[in-house]
Amino acid sequence: MEPFRIHVADEVLDDLRARLRHTRWPDQVPGIGWGQGTELDWLRRLVSYWANEFDWRACERKLNALNQFTLDGIHFVHQRAASGRGVPLILTHGWPSSFLDYLDMLPMLEGFDVVLPSLPGYGFSPRPPEVGINYRYVSERWHRLMTELGYSRYGAGGNDFGSGVSTFLAVDHPESVMGIHLTTLESDLAPKVDEAELSDKERSYLAVSRGWDVTERGYSAIQSTKPQTVGYGLNDSPAGLAAYLGEKWHSWSGVTPTDDFLCATFTLYWVTQSITSSMRDYWDNLRYPIEPTYVGTPTAFGVFAHHTVPEGEPPRAYLERVYNIQRWTVFPRGGHFAPIEEPAAIARDLAAFFRELSSGHRTIG
Repeated sequence: MEPFRIHVADEVLDDLRARLRHTRWPDQVPGIGWGQGTELDWLRRLVSYWANEFDWRACERKLNALNQFTLDGIHFVHQRAASGRGVPLILTHGWPSSFLDYLDMLPMLEGFDVVLPSLPGYGFSPRPPEVGINYRYVSERWHRLMTELGYSRYGAGGNDFGSGVSTFLAVDHPESVMGIHLTTLESDLAPKVDEAELSDKERSYLAVSRGWDVTERGYSAIQSTKPQTVGYGLNDSPAGLAAYLGEKWHSWSGVTPTDDFLCATFTLYWVTQSITSSMRDYWDNLRYPIEPTYVGTPTAFGVFAHHTVPEGEPPRAYLERVYNIQRWTVFPRGGHFAPIEEPAAIARDLAAFFRELSSGHRTIG
């Protein structure tokens, strides 16, 4: 295990700003707003902020104040509980996110030993130059990481791809994983149910979800078939990268995160040239699928259904077809990116869930 510090060379940042300032802009149909994708005026303003006002060096100093390490090619943050007796907890981000999503939660999780890894192919975790890097592959890497850190029993939580990884940690290592806390359902792991067996609530939810697929799922079709092709443009144009990722953060959030957070996320992808490798998650999980199975490990589900483009609120009974749900919390705010949208709400829910699961002598803040 090696300590890790971030330092992006000045010439990389200078090149980034120059590319942003020389963006060649397309036109837009007047009055269409976000109807055909990222809105032009929104992106122009954000790109101007990224080029002229965003302070990556301040962000870098904040990140370097954290305990960061690499182990077997995996970058992670490791925050130990102040008491020295924290419940181990590994939290996993998704796409188009990074470990940055969970940083605001760290001060609220002082009762845990928190591990925040970067998925292979994201940021400072290089993706192995091979195929088959699916949920199960990553979950095995996470189990080895937690074992190397000395944790024989631990909790896991996640969002987006992180939900899939956490699910297979529980499936494959039930003796080690005491519980999992999820804030999104990965579509690959949704219940397979005959139409005749669905309740009215489930039918209503699935109708909304199918409507979301029609308007929002195009990116997934591209990334699960031709990630390399779209990667050339996104790896070469920071404005294109901001347009592609920014549209997801706008559409899938209840309230779009701050410019500083978005620019930090975009910069992380840019300086590590990891956008193409991150998109390979879709290709690998499509071509190396894992048959879903019932998850007997105690599961908490935080429902954050307040997206700008509605995806629907899953009924508890629907997910109980595949998960042993012990805690179900429907939140009044927050969308797909709940860890950055509502960090305090998730931290409280995590603490309550693992407090219920933990032995009496443990204290979870």
